[in-house]
Amino acid sequence: MARSGGNKLISLEAGRFFAALGVMLFHYTGVIADFRGVTVFGDIFRPGHVGVPYFFVLSGFIIYHVHRADLGQAGAVGRFFVKRAVRLFPMFLAVSLAMLLAFLVSPSMAGQRELTPLGVAADLLLLPHANAILSISWTLRHEMVFYALFALALWFGPKAFWAIGVWIAISMAAGLYALAAGVDTVPWMGSWSVLTSTLNLGFGLGMIVAANAGAPGASRPWPLIGLGGGLMLLLCGIEWMFGRGVPHEVDVLGPLGAIGLLLGAAVLIGGLVRLEATWTMPAPGFWKAAGGSSYVLYLIHQPLASLALRVLKRLPLPAEAMFVILALSAVATALVIHLTVEKWLLGRLSAFGRRSEPRTVITDASLALAPAPSAGLSLTTPQPPGQSQG
Repeated sequence: MARSGGNKLISLEAGRFFAALGVMLFHYTGVIADFRGVTVFGDIFRPGHVGVPYFFVLSGFIIYHVHRADLGQAGAVGRFFVKRAVRLFPMFLAVSLAMLLAFLVSPSMAGQRELTPLGVAADLLLLPHANAILSISWTLRHEMVFYALFALALWFGPKAFWAIGVWIAISMAAGLYALAAGVDTVPWMGSWSVLTSTLNLGFGLGMIVAANAGAPGASRPWPLIGLGGGLMLLLCGIEWMFGRGVPHEVDVLGPLGAIGLLLGAAVLIGGLVRLEATWTMPAPGFWKAAGGSSYVLYLIHQPLASLALRVLKRLPLPAEAMFVILALSAVATALVIHLTVEKWLLGRLSAFGRRSEPRTVITDASLALAPAPSAGLSLTTPQPPGQSQG
């Protein structure tokens, strides 16, 4: 398969950036609404959490694509977990510990969180936990479950994929039950609702896309891109039409909408992968940097907004100007941290995950982004609609 730049599929890197950007704009719309009582730009960024299903599918695609040669090799399990930890934990721990220090210095920043030594330990290990320091880390806890189940396939071979199938089946049943019964899975399951979100379907869809990416005769990407992208845009338009003015914690589309977005993301990613077999995306270096910064942007954008608003509130700025300043500051900060800190840190640590590893054709994204609502002026984030923060 031809690629547009080095060992990365650059269109997926660009997709990572736009997904992170959309989620950030979704959050910042809520932040400004809470702070100034104004919904900026007609709430056009309300569907920005579309990046969440994109990242769940992308994670499933990448994990299967990178590790398919290791299936059935028990010796690969340790390398797999080391590589996952290297990708996932360094920046997460850096941001979480910085926030924990801020909570200790200024307890009001912790909001309604109940911080206990056992809870903090569970939080920093990304175990199911209801009072997370970095509340949007709930999606990373979904990742941890997926990694654990995928490791069974590394040990026992593809036959162990039944475990992922059962998990997804339980997640779908719980989501559809919640829809029929009119209940919210978060209070119903507590922090363990990480096991029952319909978003977990995305991991399975991503694996299916990766397994069929090189299938014979699958060389016509544009119909897939049009179908997948069109479905996602349609659902975003429906949400904006019916969700304008509705509080962001209200899940307008519900579980069926999430399933539609996951299917659209899967088809879109399949088309983008095939497209790069014959097409070179321009400015690959830029998109590598932008996509690479998406994890940092995900982790820092809400805490950064909470801090920045303490400065901006002193200035006589229109709400739209504050929104733009917040957005540009977050993107610029994420790029700087990625290029100067994250890349250096990963370069030092990645040797652990590369021991005896075969060369791969794409580096992996270690996150899924989360549609948590606005952060306000504290370093807290209300619970996202219909999803777990545990």
